[in-house]
Amino acid sequence: MLVLAFDTSTSRGSLALVADERVLAEYTLESPASYLNRLLVGIEQLLADTGRTLSEVGLIVVSAGPGNFTGLRLGLATAKGLALAQGCPVVAINTLDALAANFFWSSLPVCAILDAKKHEVYAALYQSRQGTAVLQGDYLLVRPAALTAYIQGPTILTGPGLERYGVMLQEVLGPKAVLPPPELRLVRASVLARLGQARLAAGPVPDLDGLTPFYLRPADAEINRPAASAAKEQP
Repeated sequence: MLVLAFDTSTSRGSLALVADERVLAEYTLESPASYLNRLLVGIEQLLADTGRTLSEVGLIVVSAGPGNFTGLRLGLATAKGLALAQGCPVVAINTLDALAANFFWSSLPVCAILDAKKHEVYAALYQSRQGTAVLQGDYLLVRPAALTAYIQGPTILTGPGLERYGVMLQEVLGPKAVLPPPELRLVRASVLARLGQARLAAGPVPDLDGLTPFYLRPADAEINRPAASAAKEQP
């Protein structure tokens, strides 16, 4: 099966085309502000460089979040539009799950971290079991200092959230903090493709109407909407 996968949940997006277990090509897109102009162009370039066409794609995999609100909406909308045109399924993968899946082989626990802005992080803890990074507990929205209470022993810390909070976490956690090289802290579209294929093989996936971003925190527009509506209703 030919799989098209892409991540637009962080500032460093990723695109990949995978044939079964073989990665045909994988690209990086910088800056969420450019996704509107570069995502479809990037997909076209990906297909052209591999000599494939969109009609050959049998599965689309996209990051579901948490992450950048605008990027998530754009990514899911693009995935749905392409899937409707092709008549193929879409699988949405949690962004934190995808980050942890880079370390499915590790005997150490993994903590995936994304910068949630407002001095908070999205995070989740995982343990590898039979080649799969298994979520331990809940997805978290916490302050970085509070996250340290969840780290009980040596743990791989990964994710773009380390760009802002990595130094602080290292100082507080000491030898408990195991930081991988920067290239392993990013969402890889090829990893999304692998997770998406496994999800599809495991059973039915939600239809397109059931695919929504996983925010953990409501977007500012949603928070401000009730206040704006109330102001309009006042005489």
